[in-house]
Amino acid sequence: MRHLFFLAVLLGSLPALYAQTPVKEKKQLTAVRTTTPPKLDGLPTEDVWQQATPATDFTQNEPVNGAPSRERTEVRILYDDEAIYVGAMLYDRTPDSILTQLSQRDGGQVNADMFGVYFDTYLDKQNAFGFEVSAAGVQTDFRSTSNGEDFAWNAVWESVVARHAQGWSVEYRIPYSAIRFPKKDVQAWGLNFWRSNRRFRESAFWNYVDPSVQGWLNQFGVLNGVQGLKAPLRLSLMPYLSGYADHYPYDEAGKKDLKNTVNGGMDIKYGINDAFTLDMTLVPDFGQTQSDAQVLNLSPFEVRFNENRQFFTEGTELFNKAGLFYSRRIGAQPLNHGNLSYDRNYYGRDGEEVEIVENPEKTSLLNATKISGRTNKGLGIGFFNAVTRNTFATLRSSRVNEEFKILTDPATNYNVLVLDQTLPNTSYVTFTNTNVTRSKGFYNANVTGLMTRLSNKKNSYTLNLAGNLSQKYHKGDLAEGTDKVELGHFYSASFGKTSGNFQFNVRHTAESHTYDINDLGYLDNNNSRETQAHVAYNIYKPFWKLNNMYNALGVQHRMLYKPAAFTQLAYFLETNATTKNFLSFGYTLVWLPKDGYDYFEPRSYKDGVPDRKWRKPAGWEMNSYISSDYRKKLALDLSFGFYLAPEYNQFDKWVGVSPRVRVNDNLQLVYSLNYNHAPRDFGFAGTGEQDSIFFGRREVQTVSNTLTGTYIFNARTALNLNMRHYWSNATFDRYFLLQEDGNGAQLGYRPASPSAEQRNFNAFNIDLVYSWRFAPGSEVSVVWKNAIYDSALPTRTDYFLNLRNTLQAKQLNSFSVKVLYYLDYQVIKRVLKT
Repeated sequence: MRHLFFLAVLLGSLPALYAQTPVKEKKQLTAVRTTTPPKLDGLPTEDVWQQATPATDFTQNEPVNGAPSRERTEVRILYDDEAIYVGAMLYDRTPDSILTQLSQRDGGQVNADMFGVYFDTYLDKQNAFGFEVSAAGVQTDFRSTSNGEDFAWNAVWESVVARHAQGWSVEYRIPYSAIRFPKKDVQAWGLNFWRSNRRFRESAFWNYVDPSVQGWLNQFGVLNGVQGLKAPLRLSLMPYLSGYADHYPYDEAGKKDLKNTVNGGMDIKYGINDAFTLDMTLVPDFGQTQSDAQVLNLSPFEVRFNENRQFFTEGTELFNKAGLFYSRRIGAQPLNHGNLSYDRNYYGRDGEEVEIVENPEKTSLLNATKISGRTNKGLGIGFFNAVTRNTFATLRSSRVNEEFKILTDPATNYNVLVLDQTLPNTSYVTFTNTNVTRSKGFYNANVTGLMTRLSNKKNSYTLNLAGNLSQKYHKGDLAEGTDKVELGHFYSASFGKTSGNFQFNVRHTAESHTYDINDLGYLDNNNSRETQAHVAYNIYKPFWKLNNMYNALGVQHRMLYKPAAFTQLAYFLETNATTKNFLSFGYTLVWLPKDGYDYFEPRSYKDGVPDRKWRKPAGWEMNSYISSDYRKKLALDLSFGFYLAPEYNQFDKWVGVSPRVRVNDNLQLVYSLNYNHAPRDFGFAGTGEQDSIFFGRREVQTVSNTLTGTYIFNARTALNLNMRHYWSNATFDRYFLLQEDGNGAQLGYRPASPSAEQRNFNAFNIDLVYSWRFAPGSEVSVVWKNAIYDSALPTRTDYFLNLRNTLQAKQLNSFSVKVLYYLDYQVIKRVLKT
């Protein structure tokens, strides 16, 4: 810490050349009410547009932070009783140079010019709606909060783009049913506009967004003149119909290889009032969700997979704010999926053989509901509920040759409640509660959390505090009618300077050994105390050959919560920068100056507390990357790193190469190759008599090949390919008996079975998706999935041999068609009137 203090003083004394840009007064714009809505043709040149004063004078934040935008931009806003209209003229002196790469909806920044408008309708500087359109006419919409951007949020709105000799232009029609706003006669909204001139890699805002200031919602201008608005009845129905044909070669008598299913259900959105919305999915179908990237897991912790189901990704920013909600728990693997042999109620006779006929991998979701919104006083309220049905495994007894069922997961109710109060100066306080209630005979779980962020008026210093309490109720473990409650806790505190060129942060967290949120959240390990401090100096304006540079230096100290034992000390140095040729690069260098201890890899616990450890010697670790300019037809991402522990002669290295080719504005291909090699890795190998624990030295090789391709026919139609082959192999060549001091005593031991010395896993997936948005909010999707998972041991450790064997293994082929139709009450009402 003494060295960090001197570094802070040194960095703080650097020349004023890089001083923070002064915050300018917020810009104001007035919206104009109209009785004649403009015709949406992409040309905001009608007389009705001339009634509104334009927003002009955009300011860059990239690449020349604080400089005026290269090209002129004029934006006007109109509104009526049904919608708000945005018209933007994006002038360009060389209109033939405007970039127009096509992308999917919500595809974000590609090689195309873009324009965006953002409304902070409650003027709380912490929540906003974003609507962006590319020069190719592709829409992107999202919710922005103090917790980040939610691009899974979707609204139904209209936009039309036009190209002309003056550049390009766009017109929006955003119905009030797509946004939420307070119930006030006269309103003021936070407002900002953004323009991306892609050929210059320029990003410019109407109200200047200074990257040296924490946050961007707090740097909006203000929209005045909005009055007399009445929130419409927000009701939309999205019924769906889907059909599946799944083929898997079971090669078992009486079991069909081809399975056909037809599904139907509905999503419902209903505006309870001007602020709150009910989202509900009835009999959901997630069969077309992108395949998980399965891996060989050698660690003692579970793998966390991304959530790809739209209902659980859209509009969940409130539920995810405290980090206590992991939606993959809903519809996950049954609790007792792997514990059938231990249920003595069904296995009552010694020597009786039982065959597993069917053991479902996932529970079945019946319905899910979300209610969320924010009051006029800034109180955000979110309520989530989901229900899954009983899940049974089917077994066959060899004694009487009959089938019977075992309950592997009970009917379960999942709840999340969030109360989020915004405070002045972009501060907030948030209460979160998650609850899992299961039927009789299974435990229940509850987690309660409180967190707050407090910032000063300039938003330059921030204090963050958080505390969580986890509870597990083991009903019936004690006397009749009593509960055994297991409690755990977490707390965190951090303080730092979060704006300006010079920044710093100090943070301390602790998780008790009984803290457990994994019934509805995700935590890889508990039982931890961590203290971290870092200083940073960032340069936001171009200098020398760089456009910007971000630097950080810090220290991290880790230990167990119980017992209070040291685990690791690490110093780190980090730099990220972008050159004036838009080559991005960065590195993180970590120094581990003393031996550390891993208390989790031995997988040995007494009374819930780790009682063994594995010593990890001092060493070094580095991660780095280089990314070239994506404006080029051929671009390249390169990453590489290593871990070095000289005492064990351990040198792990990894490299990733990802070229991307933009064939034309319609077709783009991205290939990724990742290779990890640990020739002398050490890990858990098994247990023996008298609580002995074996470790082994192993060679671990992992190769991952991924090809993604996108062909965009037009702004509404696309074909996507995602193909991945993953291979990982771990082979032991030496074994050790774990000692009390964390060292290993070498053994002349070899397992009798080759499979005990080697782990081998292959995963091959193809997802091919054709999607057509045939109407606003409505879509047809046709999906082919191919999945192969192979754990067979090859005769030798060879990538191409594994690939060949995998392609010859049994594979699942799934073909599906799904039609989703969007029905909006306001549209139906207008049609019926005419």
